[in-house]
Amino acid sequence: MSYPMPLSIKEYLKRGPSTSKEIQAATGLSQSSVARRLRELGDNIAHIQDGRSIRYAATCNAFGVNNKIPLGLVDHLGKISVVAYLRPLIHGGYLLQPVTNISPLLLGESGNGLYDDLPYFLYDLRPQGFLGRQISRKMATHLEAFPSDPRQWTNTHIGKYLISNGDDLPGNFILGEQSILRLTRRPYGVTEKLYPKLAEDVLKGEVPGSSAGGEQPKFTAFSSLYESHVIVKFSPKDDTDIAKRWRDILITEYHAAQIINDNICPAAQTRFLEAEGRLFLETQRFDRLGVSGRYSMISLQVIDNEFTGLGHNWVRVMGALKERGIVRDQDVHVAGQLLYFGQLIHNTDMHLGNLSLFVDGEMFKLLPCYDMCSMGFAPKSVGEVGPFFFDTSEISDPELNKNDITRLRRLAYAFWENVLGDEHISSEFRAFLSRGNPVASLLVD
Repeated sequence: MSYPMPLSIKEYLKRGPSTSKEIQAATGLSQSSVARRLRELGDNIAHIQDGRSIRYAATCNAFGVNNKIPLGLVDHLGKISVVAYLRPLIHGGYLLQPVTNISPLLLGESGNGLYDDLPYFLYDLRPQGFLGRQISRKMATHLEAFPSDPRQWTNTHIGKYLISNGDDLPGNFILGEQSILRLTRRPYGVTEKLYPKLAEDVLKGEVPGSSAGGEQPKFTAFSSLYESHVIVKFSPKDDTDIAKRWRDILITEYHAAQIINDNICPAAQTRFLEAEGRLFLETQRFDRLGVSGRYSMISLQVIDNEFTGLGHNWVRVMGALKERGIVRDQDVHVAGQLLYFGQLIHNTDMHLGNLSLFVDGEMFKLLPCYDMCSMGFAPKSVGEVGPFFFDTSEISDPELNKNDITRLRRLAYAFWENVLGDEHISSEFRAFLSRGNPVASLLVD
């Protein structure tokens, strides 16, 4: 009668994390032998703390580097510190292994740093939207293994991208030694005179500066005028129907930011300018400070994926996060105000990727509002520009008190009046707004 050969520790751990007792039973080794062998395996083994007990997992190399990838955090002064190591696991998944005190929020829903997938705050840095497509196409031309569509990227593609191109991504996380070493480079400053050229370059597939999400054409730059990092959206050239419509939408974003910043919560600082047939909307980045300082920035979308899994609605997700004790009631209230104000200005694009938070100890806190505009007027995906139309009767009742509702309706009324008074809007938009303020009927008692 034959008996199966006992497994080695590493072979056994390919099945998943295990305790010392489980390893002993599978390998036939004594407790002391298992302890000694685990020490000998060194960085090939990761320790997972589960309360008082420890599980062990076998690591593997990933992303073209090794099995212990440094995670850096850049502070508001531009100083970078390695706060943890990302440990790819041979059975699948990753372990975030802190080397200093870090926010428990970075350890994920499990609370011990064990992830089935890339940690949510790193997955958030994958190429997305307009710039994401430009980046993925460029990488596909140089590296055959990379799909040209970022939606087809696997964790391996994302990880390799973060390590090779991750020194200037949104927020303040830096993955891998290569990106950490490149961080000391001073950004190249530009003036607004270069904006038309930068717009042409990015449309040709040349991607200067950082990646940023969102579908509207844009580029990032370091403004010599303000000594600050900016995101610059731009309209199509000249005076076509599509160009005029996108100009109008960018102008609504400017006015929405002014109203929100003055009356609801901090909003990204914007200004617009015209040059060579385009309108440019310049937004100062709130995840950057000066030349090299940074702040964390994590989208509500990936936070929801990790902690709640609701999939939509700012207020529902923020409320669920509050129930978990990781956001403040005040921020839930602000999210509710922003959602209702956005509906009143015909923003039909308030998905979870358009609200972001930062890590503050054991809590997530709201970042300034951004990308708030009248997207309901946007051209259709086939390029058709429909007539201006906005029916406020389709707006659902918000979960706000009566005073908030009245105040937000008045703010929306002021927004539409400000847009009407802007000399830069198209004649078609002006004609639509001249027929009456879209929310006037909501102010009647």
